Amino acid sequence: MTDPARPPYSGHSQKLVIALDIGTTFSGAAYAWLDPGEVPQIQFVTSELWRVRDRYLNTPNIGSAKVPSILYYDNDGKFCGVENGVGVQGDPQDDGDDPQDDNFLKIKWWKLMISPTEPSAAMKAQMSTNLPKGKTIIDVFADFMGYLFESTKELFKASEPNGGLLWDSVSNNIELILTHPNGWGGPQQSQLRAAATKAGIIPDTPDGHSSVHFLSEGEASFHFCATHTRACKDLKTGEQVLIIDAGGGTIDISTYVVIDDAPLQVEELHEPDCLLQGGEFVTARARAMVQEKWKGSKFDSPDDLAAFSQKFDEGVKRVFSNERAAQHVKFCSARDNDTKCGIKAGRFTLTGTQVSEFFEPSIQATVNSIREKFTQQIATNSFAFLVGGFATSPWLSEQLEKRLSGLGLRFCKPDTHTNKAVAVGAVSFYLDHFVTGRIAKFTYGASCSRSYQPFNPEHVKRNAKAYLDPLGDKWVPDCFEIMLPRGTKVLEDREVRFQLQFMPAETPQPHAFQSVIKYTGTHDVPQWTDLEKDKFETLCSVQANISTAPYQIRRGKTGTIFYTREFELILLVGLTELKAQIGWIDSITGEERRSGAMVVYDDPSDWST
Repeated sequence: MTDPARPPYSGHSQKLVIALDIGTTFSGAAYAWLDPGEVPQIQFVTSELWRVRDRYLNTPNIGSAKVPSILYYDNDGKFCGVENGVGVQGDPQDDGDDPQDDNFLKIKWWKLMISPTEPSAAMKAQMSTNLPKGKTIIDVFADFMGYLFESTKELFKASEPNGGLLWDSVSNNIELILTHPNGWGGPQQSQLRAAATKAGIIPDTPDGHSSVHFLSEGEASFHFCATHTRACKDLKTGEQVLIIDAGGGTIDISTYVVIDDAPLQVEELHEPDCLLQGGEFVTARARAMVQEKWKGSKFDSPDDLAAFSQKFDEGVKRVFSNERAAQHVKFCSARDNDTKCGIKAGRFTLTGTQVSEFFEPSIQATVNSIREKFTQQIATNSFAFLVGGFATSPWLSEQLEKRLSGLGLRFCKPDTHTNKAVAVGAVSFYLDHFVTGRIAKFTYGASCSRSYQPFNPEHVKRNAKAYLDPLGDKWVPDCFEIMLPRGTKVLEDREVRFQLQFMPAETPQPHAFQSVIKYTGTHDVPQWTDLEKDKFETLCSVQANISTAPYQIRRGKTGTIFYTREFELILLVGLTELKAQIGWIDSITGEERRSGAMVVYDDPSDWST
């Protein structure tokens, strides 16, 4: 199935849209050339190009349309290539050195270093623990983003008529889309934007920053399914769609309801989930089991464990479908035998039950998540789409369909390779824009003070904290003002407002600074930040120049002159990235004025630091 019958591009100038899908184990890229009056077509950066760029690349079948997210660096911290390749930026005829020797540092699963959720011990045991010399995790992201971007550039120039001239003509008019797991948010988006800047893909300017767009992998996968499945062509208003994006690191679960079928428009139905239970966790559990069994033997070595993991990953995990049949993993020489370790003629034999147990935590977590969202049989004609590299597992597909059969979902897969889903779907997001409403994943709010009320028992309880401002008014701190409750469905144009007053200052203050707090507890209406302190967390700060906003001159009790400003913090919460503005009423015209504001994430989540 090809791209849908989308309308011609209605812009006034040529533009290029590029999407980079940086996965835990495999990554990809796609692009679309936008020419006024022409219908855009999405192109995927093919495996053939990865091999041209890096002739050592040895990509397994499952990732034939993608490139491994396994990077090599030399001892000086220089990025050398991916998977088995080196010399990416050197002479393609130069054989280079063997990347398997001690002169190179191999890193994998580095994407999880900025995950807001810490991986399990089994996963961390296989993750790279050292970063290249002199490199931060942002540098690593930048190196790989640059690799993907340059590969996309080469494909475009080689495959489009006059590709070199076209690229040069739009090199300053590129829209970059970066995808990330459902569970990531503003802190991770901030790090990804910083990496894109460091890679030289975008300039470090306001215009450059605004050319970067973020999208959850679940929403990208929905766009892919909407344009690459026959089932989505027949969706009707009121019907529901479940997306199970099963990748190497995460399983992203997203749900949508059709609000209009001509043209297709959907809204998120439930809060999306991000489960750290991707396909690599199955391999990690298998490795942990044999490591324990081989403890103290000659096979208890990093090389043999790595060889077993690779063969299990490429073989048993991908084809397993029968828990009654034994599974064999040939990972060493046919001359190797060790009865105690379960190795005969270089093969380690697993029972089907053992293999199913490696899958079980991932399957059960997915089932539990979906059942929490769909508590009873779905009445409407609804579909569940399986996408992602892990979704090719017959055992995963069979078990999910079997265990969720009572919900009335019809399971299906896109009509083409699902490992292209996120990158291609991300470009479709920019072109087709099917999702118009999303669910707030937590409660947005702000810590504030309120006028002290002596008859309010909660205020009396906090009397020791109360304070007088320079005007002589008494205030109680640690109050929580809700801007947007968790679970609220918000349309893309939804704004939430928070009235702010800069307390008296002896000179007019030109800048405003306000922290936005997220609440992750269970109370519907949290009111005090000094309760459940671990459930309140600074999400970001909003900084703005308010020098043009009107101010008031007031006199304190001691006769001192003070200046105050009143304005509103406006959060745009219905987009794929949180944005902010400030607004005030013009004292002359009575009309609302607005100014842009900067959303800053000063302390991005990084469990590895």
